[in-house]
Amino acid sequence: MVAGPHREHVRHGLQPEVLSYIGRPTTQGVAEVPDPDQPPSSHPDPHWSEEPSSPWPGPESGPTAWTRPGSGSPPSGAEPGPSPPPPVPAWTWPFGTRVPGDRDERRRPVRIPPPPPTAPRRVLITELAMVLLLAFAPGLLGLLVLAASGENQPEAIDQLGPAIGATIFDTFLSWAPVMVLVYLLARSGEGVAAIGLRRFQASDAWSGIALAVMSWVLVFVLAIVFSRLGSNDVDFLPRALPLWFRILDAVVIAVTAGVTEEVVVRGYAQTRLEQLRAPTPVILLLPTGLWALLHLYQGVGPAVTIFCLGLVYAAYFQATRRLWPLVVAHCLFDLTQLTLILLTRS
Repeated sequence: MVAGPHREHVRHGLQPEVLSYIGRPTTQGVAEVPDPDQPPSSHPDPHWSEEPSSPWPGPESGPTAWTRPGSGSPPSGAEPGPSPPPPVPAWTWPFGTRVPGDRDERRRPVRIPPPPPTAPRRVLITELAMVLLLAFAPGLLGLLVLAASGENQPEAIDQLGPAIGATIFDTFLSWAPVMVLVYLLARSGEGVAAIGLRRFQASDAWSGIALAVMSWVLVFVLAIVFSRLGSNDVDFLPRALPLWFRILDAVVIAVTAGVTEEVVVRGYAQTRLEQLRAPTPVILLLPTGLWALLHLYQGVGPAVTIFCLGLVYAAYFQATRRLWPLVVAHCLFDLTQLTLILLTRS
């Protein structure tokens, strides 16, 4: 017969180990209650020797769990860390900065939209009109003079001195609007990256070569289609001039036309029109149409062909907003054409 408290447990159908949290269960199954007058033992109880693990490490073990990536929200009462700074718009980055997603990787290029306008709408319209007037007025005035004189094309200069002077003057007229718009972009804080002239990459060169090959195929097909519209035989490199000058002049013409026309027509004009919220057809057709008018001295057929080629270039820039491939393609196209003229008319 069991005496003491243990008897009450058995009577109520309880197991002796139920009260094991008061003391340690003995081999007889009776909980051993510690004596309050006995000093605590220096040996810890093996049942409580291990502290329960905490999901929140101490200060010496590093950052709290909720601050680690993928840990979710912080517990109640805990203060979150400082919030990350807002991302910096890509158009504000300095020239040469590598843009995320804009690396030399074989992926579809990421279109970086133009920066928001930094001036009122009226100022942007006036600025765009002045740059386009500076870029296209000399060529359009030359066409009017030719039409008034009854000539179809300008007279070729076959003397070295006047030819050098004419090359310098034409080069200055071509680069003048580019220098003006570069100054305007720098003053507004946008920089040339705003018109698609970000860091040059190897993919820009390969894309430019592919565009140049495509341009030759397209021009060959369109020249056949529009051959009935007529064309003029323009002597870009007169044979009376020395060969060294004709080679130098060919390189100057190709580089000048490739850089200045793409910067003004595609990069600057299309960017400003998009900032002015012009419809996409206006963005594509207006600068390209003005560019094609400058080539009317070659005849109606070549001008229409160049207009179609310009639409392809304009659509490419509108989709990618990268100007370097178009500059490379334009330079290669013109240089190849002038090289063929040198080889066939020497």
